[in-house]
Amino acid sequence: MKRILNRLSTARAAQVALGLLIVIAIRSIAEFFRVGGASGGPVGDGQLFYVEGALAASIAALAVLVLHVFGRHRWATLLTAAVIIALLAWKIIAIG
Repeated sequence: MKRILNRLSTARAAQVALGLLIVIAIRSIAEFFRVGGASGGPVGDGQLFYVEGALAASIAALAVLVLHVFGRHRWATLLTAAVIIALLAWKIIAIG
């Protein structure tokens, strides 16, 4: 475990955080297609939720990328954690 923590620098943690946001965006887009978003009909509220989630994750990924490029690795990781918590809360509110 110590070896893993030694390799996980702040820059590497920011890269992992960016990858996590990209995976969240891709998963939201995949869920949109799973619920019938590509059928050609009007987009319903259930489908729109996934599009909004993918857009929010993509914008957050862009912000994390900019922070990472400018060397603000801890801020990038913190922003990712905040976005994930916000997306989970949004999902709980929208579904429940």
